[in-house]
Amino acid sequence: MKYCSKCGKEIIDEAVICPGCGCAVKQETVKKEVSYDDCVKNASTTNIIAGIILAVGVLCGLFVSVLVGCVLCLVAELVVLGPNSKVQKALKANVKTTDKKEFKSIAKQISKDLKSESAAYKFSFILAYISLACVIVFAVLI
Repeated sequence: MKYCSKCGKEIIDEAVICPGCGCAVKQETVKKEVSYDDCVKNASTTNIIAGIILAVGVLCGLFVSVLVGCVLCLVAELVVLGPNSKVQKALKANVKTTDKKEFKSIAKQISKDLKSESAAYKFSFILAYISLACVIVFAVLI
């Protein structure tokens, strides 16, 4: 049970307004910290999925349809960029300051650390470049 901050009357946890004075009850929010380790684990899975899509895209581009291959390689490109977007979301969720310069420097440092320490992130950039090259080649062939 909790108490109203205005009148002090005891209220149930799910209450939106106080039954005693009618004031709105503050809802407590729990801030969820995003783990960078979870982002790195996700990068490995994402790389596998993107690699499969890229391989199918190249095979389709060579043997079935250049347009289908181009689309699949573009999908692989978007999928492989997923881990970086999760890291950016984690940064935005965890950084408590609103100073944009400081946020950018923190983001750059974490990205640099991830690229240098995590094989999954290194491989994701290689996959991204290969996917982009395939998209360009197939787009030219269309």
